[in-house]
Amino acid sequence: MGALVSILLSVGAPILAGILKTKGGKGGAIAGDVIEAVADRLGTDATPQAIEDAYKADPEIFTKTVRTIETDYAAIARAGAEAHLAYIELVKGDRDSADILTRVWRPMNGFLFPVGCLMIVATVSVMLLSRVPVDASVLPLIGIVVPIMTAWAGVVGYYVGQRTKEKTTGAT
Repeated sequence: MGALVSILLSVGAPILAGILKTKGGKGGAIAGDVIEAVADRLGTDATPQAIEDAYKADPEIFTKTVRTIETDYAAIARAGAEAHLAYIELVKGDRDSADILTRVWRPMNGFLFPVGCLMIVATVSVMLLSRVPVDASVLPLIGIVVPIMTAWAGVVGYYVGQRTKEKTTGAT
């Protein structure tokens, strides 16, 4: 793989070369994608040796092809960075908002919803494990807690779903 990295650097593809240099973990999956993309565009097998052979056969075509792919990967990286920065600005705006509800919405829901769910699971588990009979006086409480938690889950789920959609479409 070292020869392929040096070829990519020599034709001006530092992003692709950097990806291939760090081929462990998630970088390994991306490195495999890079090799497949280069091989696909060159019409060769997806192996470093086949790609090196394609370079030796026609360096000019190889250079043009790799620079196109490099530009594509750079655009993807830029878009990801811009989306991340936009999200950071959104969170900073919430944090610095004059409206108390805007400031506390995320942290309070992030803390209270799991605590509420944990309390319900713990209570039900203790009741089941200790074989405590469910008294009829508990039923109205269950009738209140279940709809409240369901509504809360719906609101949090809707909010998370909308934010996910906004993030994937690039909106802030």
